[in-house]
Amino acid sequence: KIEAWLGLVDAKGEPLGFAGLCALLFLDFSFVGAVLFAWVRFVERRSLATIGLLGDRPWRTVLAGLGIGLATSTLVVAAIGLAGGYALGEILPAWASPPALLRMAILLAGFAVQSSVEEILFRGWLMSAIARRLNVVLAVVLTSTVFMLLHYSPHQAWDIMLGTFLFSVFACAWALTTGNIWGVMGWHIGWNWLIAVGFELPITGFDAHLPALIAKLTPVGPDALTGGAQGPE
Repeated sequence: KIEAWLGLVDAKGEPLGFAGLCALLFLDFSFVGAVLFAWVRFVERRSLATIGLLGDRPWRTVLAGLGIGLATSTLVVAAIGLAGGYALGEILPAWASPPALLRMAILLAGFAVQSSVEEILFRGWLMSAIARRLNVVLAVVLTSTVFMLLHYSPHQAWDIMLGTFLFSVFACAWALTTGNIWGVMGWHIGWNWLIAVGFELPITGFDAHLPALIAKLTPVGPDALTGGAQGPE
């Protein structure tokens, strides 16, 4: 990992603080995206439209997906809270800290890079490549399996892996239904960002180290409800 060269990860390879998380989001995923675009353009010699980057008014579609992602993450966290999973703490603590708001804006850009690259790589390039050679059903299953395995960490619980697999199935279905990846890309950005900054909860096990944008929530319910150290997703 690039951030390892910069000393921004711990002994387990986890990002250290805000700088480590930003290095992961911006540097690692920008590198992967650059390699992917070079491969599609110069090796496969096909257009970006073939990996889901097509359609009219893409930014409008991305923003619509972003709004749905923000709403979805809010509803999921609210449902967990109503089921007794969280204890409510301070409301809107980040608004008293301009530096925290600036860092949240930086993270929004970072999650835009990370989520976009993941959607282009998995639901755009990989799924289309498999579907051309096999069929759509196998493309969804194999893409989701690869996505799950690349998100695996040692001793990870089976239900977390299943959730990762099912998320990919959902994203694949969205991309196939719309014929492009713009909408699910926006959804992915909104989901990751608001989970990370909205409630002082982890996102896929990562901590943004920031006060809550909306409300500080402390997990008090079982991990099966709150997601434990992995977070509500």
